[in-house]
Amino acid sequence: MIGDKLIRSPLTRHLSNPILTPEMMPFACYTVFNAGAVWFNGKYLLLLRVENLRRETEFYVATSRDGVNFEVSDSPINYPLSELEQLSSVKAHRFDMRITPLDAKFYVCHATYLQWGSSIGMAETTDFVNFKPIYTSMPANRNAVLFPEKIRGLYCRLERPQDIDGSGRMWVSYSPDLRYWGDSMPLCEPTPNWSLRKTGSGIVPIKTEHGWLEIYHGTVMTASTENYHLGVMLLDLKHPEKIIAAPKEMILAAELPYECMGQVPNVVFTSGAILQENGVLNVYYAGADTRMCLAQANLSDLIDFCINNA
Repeated sequence: MIGDKLIRSPLTRHLSNPILTPEMMPFACYTVFNAGAVWFNGKYLLLLRVENLRRETEFYVATSRDGVNFEVSDSPINYPLSELEQLSSVKAHRFDMRITPLDAKFYVCHATYLQWGSSIGMAETTDFVNFKPIYTSMPANRNAVLFPEKIRGLYCRLERPQDIDGSGRMWVSYSPDLRYWGDSMPLCEPTPNWSLRKTGSGIVPIKTEHGWLEIYHGTVMTASTENYHLGVMLLDLKHPEKIIAAPKEMILAAELPYECMGQVPNVVFTSGAILQENGVLNVYYAGADTRMCLAQANLSDLIDFCINNA
């Protein structure tokens, strides 16, 4: 297929790409991108980051029966400010949802930019209409993803503490109650040329017999832009700070016009995936921070790619 130049990658772009653009939305907006994804009530559900024509971010629900053609709600979700967000002298800027089903609820993690910098926000919902804030972290941290089950009796998340220049690497932290986090450990990641500047978690980790499968992003500065790529790794089931396999080859890069041209050029970024009953993983990713796209791979092929290219 044109654009799938990374022939070693098991990930293939969908022919319908991009699957959601600003022009396809039921209201005027500037961008639609970086969506959390989950299976809900027999449908594929995306929690879209949408920037209106004032470039203010809101979250909208989109649902689909086939995972490709989505209907978008007319109104944003109802998500009250947390205690910390209420104290900020600037309006809370929330972005980049991840969705984890756990304890008969759905937990969302996202970045929240406040006067003090970027923090992690967390909330819970049962209906994707009303959300209850749980926690907002101290800065600077972002790219939080909650694991879909407790590990050694504790909640567990991936995160990316952020250096003053915006760079950073992934860590794992644990919590007894989703509010107090600690026992933090860094992942000893490889640093291939496509992720020299920073990395960050992407999808909610998928449990397999070989370990937790995680698709993440990595960036590198070029002569003109900071280019984003996707990679994949396997983490230990009981100690996910331990990497079992992490290929140094990327699995997706910005190559096609809808990934290279937009408000942030040369970006492929995922914050959600849905595993289908046939074993095919739908990876929802944004192109150029402007539009939503879809790539697919057999979960078994992603696992084999990790094991055979570590």
